[in-house]
Amino acid sequence: MAQAHPDHAELPALYRAEVGVFRERWTMSVIGPDLGVAAGPNIDLGPAEARTTAHPDDPGRYMIAASGEVPVLPREQAVRVLETHGYVVEAAAREDARTDQGWTQITMSDWTAPCQPIAP
Repeated sequence: MAQAHPDHAELPALYRAEVGVFRERWTMSVIGPDLGVAAGPNIDLGPAEARTTAHPDDPGRYMIAASGEVPVLPREQAVRVLETHGYVVEAAAREDARTDQGWTQITMSDWTAPCQPIAP
């Protein structure tokens, strides 16, 4: 996994990745500190076909009480695409047991993760 740029490594994340379903496809954007789009918008991650039964105590679902059938976050693909665009999920978020390796579900089909620029 890529490492955060040394200028950002010990600081709180100023960027966030947002992944969600739009028209049955996963899309991702990286939002910057000024709320502008830093990467994207709407980088295509593929179809949102896989589903799972969600439970409120699943990793990443501590902010909402999701239950029932929800689309499965394509986490590995999102991380690869994020790194391709020069960002990495914040280390502290990846280590937080409440998250799904840094990702937090905020609606039935939307996830977010704090991220930082990658080291050169």
